[in-house]
Amino acid sequence: MNSFDINRFGKALRWMISVNMHSKLMWALTLILGVFLGEMMVLGIFRSTEPVGTHTGGLAGFFVVFIIIGVVAGICNLFVELDKKPNRQAFLMLPATNLEKFLAATIFSTVCGFLTMHLSFIVGDTLRVVFRALFYGDSWNSFVFPEVVKMMTFDGISSYHSLGYRLMSLAFLVSGLVWLHSFYTLGGTLFRKYAFVISSIVLVAGITAFVWFKRHHGGSMFYTYYTADVMEEGVGAMTYVLTAFFAVFSVVNYWLSFRIFKGFELITNKWLNYDFYK
Repeated sequence: MNSFDINRFGKALRWMISVNMHSKLMWALTLILGVFLGEMMVLGIFRSTEPVGTHTGGLAGFFVVFIIIGVVAGICNLFVELDKKPNRQAFLMLPATNLEKFLAATIFSTVCGFLTMHLSFIVGDTLRVVFRALFYGDSWNSFVFPEVVKMMTFDGISSYHSLGYRLMSLAFLVSGLVWLHSFYTLGGTLFRKYAFVISSIVLVAGITAFVWFKRHHGGSMFYTYYTADVMEEGVGAMTYVLTAFFAVFSVVNYWLSFRIFKGFELITNKWLNYDFYK
């Protein structure tokens, strides 16, 4: 049973869905309520001085961050239900290879996190629009999620830049997102408790160190400036270095995650899923 089999993978994926469905549903309902109350509070504060539609752009920016954090948190919790001994035992006993089980858990956590965050935001935003239209007479067209869609489709990589600039921007963005996914996958595989918190602390520390290095040692990324009404643009060496770093260490992170997963045992220590002393 060494080759990949789609039927075994499907069974492992269905098992992941059945075990996690209740907790994911509760999370979705909580997020819907949170989005609804959050928008009601923010728009209620500014209603007396400015039109409701004035703040949809600001709310969209906030919810882009909200969705990204929710997705990576879901990825980091890909094995959270396996903290219970019966679930862990059942998962390890599934008639599937380690690769099939690992892919099932990773794909489920990624897709479920993405759908949960987006659908809960859309439903919460829609409930806010309906409520305020019925009880406050606001516009039925004051949705925030169209603005979020524009931001999350990378509309900022503008067409007035050169093709090379845009391609490098897209390569940097995609490689960075893949690396972020791999980083939180590694954190969720390694840590048994508080995986998202610990991984985020490490990520923030790394970003802080990078900003410090860039400030003291220079190095440009993307730059655009005008000289005599002529636009000059370029891609700095730091962009190529980071894109290569993201690409290489995405592979490293996924490889380490799978290695750790293959070492899963029924009973582990309190904090880690892997025994480094065995």
